[in-house]
Amino acid sequence: MDADLDTLCTTVYCTADDLLPERRANGRRCVTDAEVVTLCVAQAIMGIPSDRRFLAVARKRLSHLFPKLPQQPGFHKRRLKLADTIEWRVGVFAADSPGYYDDVLLVDSTPVECARSLETTRRSQLADAADYGWCASHSRYFWGFRLHGLFAPDGTPKALALTSPKRPEREVAFGALGPGRAPWRRGDHRRQGLRRSPVRA
Repeated sequence: MDADLDTLCTTVYCTADDLLPERRANGRRCVTDAEVVTLCVAQAIMGIPSDRRFLAVARKRLSHLFPKLPQQPGFHKRRLKLADTIEWRVGVFAADSPGYYDDVLLVDSTPVECARSLETTRRSQLADAADYGWCASHSRYFWGFRLHGLFAPDGTPKALALTSPKRPEREVAFGALGPGRAPWRRGDHRRQGLRRSPVRA
């Protein structure tokens, strides 16, 4: 696992360093944009959602690759600023995967429940965006969003969309496949190869 993670981090860093523009020197920055992108990928692979816990683990397991690591607040801010860059990099890596050229797409969605009590739904800052939807897997209604995913059969991601649970899955899938949505999303001609995944979360 450690060897595979080292290889992945090295590959991600080299690719990001080659593609990202060089920034002006900043004495307050201890890591480059390419290193931040690589750390984000490592965090996702290691499955550690907490930034503080991830950085603590990274200091033990990744110190040979990253002699300097940012503090938690700085890491969070840099990741937010690089959100579009990270999404673009996902597209670059996806384009190198065999599934990028597959004509068949698997579509699936899963509920993202944000609250249960009525009082919470009224006071939540998500009240303007979230909504009630039906979860067939659990045979109940939930309040929140629905995460839609389009993938090639080999697992290559094509598009992800967090939407209102009231929006039909087919409508979201076709919208995500529209031109100009993201670097790795193909045009409308892919719609004819669309297949609905038999697996639901």
